[in-house]
Amino acid sequence: MSEKLLDYFEKEKKYDEVIKIIDKLILEDPEKASSLLFRKAEALVGLEKYQQAITTLKVYAKDCPNKEKIKSYVLIVSCYMNLDNDEKAEEYLVKILEIDPENDIILKQLSYMAYINQDFERCCYLIKILIKIDKADIEDYTNLIFCCIQLDMIDDALKYAEKVMELDPTNLDVFATLTIVYENMDDEEKLKEVCQRIINLKDDGTLQIILLKAQAYLELGKKEEAFEFVNKAIKLNPYDPFPYLMKGLLYNKLNMFDEAEECFNEAFKLNPEILESMEKLS
Repeated sequence: MSEKLLDYFEKEKKYDEVIKIIDKLILEDPEKASSLLFRKAEALVGLEKYQQAITTLKVYAKDCPNKEKIKSYVLIVSCYMNLDNDEKAEEYLVKILEIDPENDIILKQLSYMAYINQDFERCCYLIKILIKIDKADIEDYTNLIFCCIQLDMIDDALKYAEKVMELDPTNLDVFATLTIVYENMDDEEKLKEVCQRIINLKDDGTLQIILLKAQAYLELGKKEEAFEFVNKAIKLNPYDPFPYLMKGLLYNKLNMFDEAEECFNEAFKLNPEILESMEKLS
């Protein structure tokens, strides 16, 4: 009877009743504890009693098989994230990885946490495991490229950028990254090659591709086409500061500093915080 009531209360999300029944069942037969503790933890999570759920799950995980241990650790991670304790969440993600080293979901989660915490070496390490087990997606590769650039591993960044373009020949983020890398390397031949590929991309009318094409045309010495595209961006997005910012950068490259300053001032009017973006682009 109690088992049926337990199923009913779980279905109805009456978690206080679920916990009462589980505690009663464990008291009557302590040997049932191992099979009921996880359900009790789920009920505690439903009541947002995350710390109590963690304590319960730690007891449950001590003697259960690895499959159940992983399930417990996943729920513990969720609890710690709800408690805004990323450090402890990461600790249990690592524990899962120790049991299942090729768990791509956990690898992705850990690599993302490393990425946002700017732990670029760890992020690279984890994404390379994903690549090795053939589970890396375009976002993973894009993050890896950024990390490689931050670590001054330019050859690796270029290698992975080429891989992304094999997977997605229209990936604008990678094209933008490559133009910056090749420009910093003073590799004019490669820069022109990338710019030509950008120009050959289909113009889908999005702001990113219009501005990227404007930049590419100027790199190839096609000033008229460059300003045609950046003016198109301004016409389509008159209240967005980025077209004005890009136009200013184009003028800067042509040493037309007065015109550049006018464009930058227009961008600042639309968004006073644009200075931060400008510093990143400079």
